[in-house]
Amino acid sequence: MISIVLVDDHSILLATLKIFLDGREDISVAGTADDALRALELIKVKIPDVVLLDISMPKISGIDLIPKIKKISPLTKILILTMHEDKQYMQSSMDAGASGFLIKKAMDYDLIYAIKTVARGEIYIYPSMLENFIDVVKLPIGDISREESLWNILSKREKEVMIGVAQGFTNKEIAEKHFLSEKTVATYRSRGMEKLGLSNKSELVDLVFFNLKILKK
Repeated sequence: MISIVLVDDHSILLATLKIFLDGREDISVAGTADDALRALELIKVKIPDVVLLDISMPKISGIDLIPKIKKISPLTKILILTMHEDKQYMQSSMDAGASGFLIKKAMDYDLIYAIKTVARGEIYIYPSMLENFIDVVKLPIGDISREESLWNILSKREKEVMIGVAQGFTNKEIAEKHFLSEKTVATYRSRGMEKLGLSNKSELVDLVFFNLKILKK
């Protein structure tokens, strides 16, 4: 059972999320808060496994709240849930100590997966957001020049599939997300691994995450 505290200044969203998450057997909502002070008080008492945190909060932003949460509950994982698809928000969140970054428009599909991922002590990044970083990374892969990035090597579809694989999605989930067949996903996955000179998924995860310096616990 994963205990979670919900922090967002929108009361309707808080109520909706609470009902949705409390309806699951593997997640328990320990409490909700619509401001920073209430959130800190609640987290100090409940010590949840995960805090689902919005960035746009009154008086103090969600990003500024992250280190305060980590100070009172170091083992609690923080998953940012925001409408902001801006790489600076994501970078700032991860630098502050967040374990995940999810866009609100995708929460109907990815929310449970994201919560479980960060609860396991892993990092979750909404797949499309990774592209903001990969295009500036130098990747020493086989005979590929250090000056070439992953996005210069792979096609658009291959990029989408490889990000999904690195994020832990199954072929079926990737296929559903991008409106492809599972067979097509398998083809892109195999072709992408071949282009990158990689032999297994762990190597891909290392390439995408460690080289992007996103894995921060």
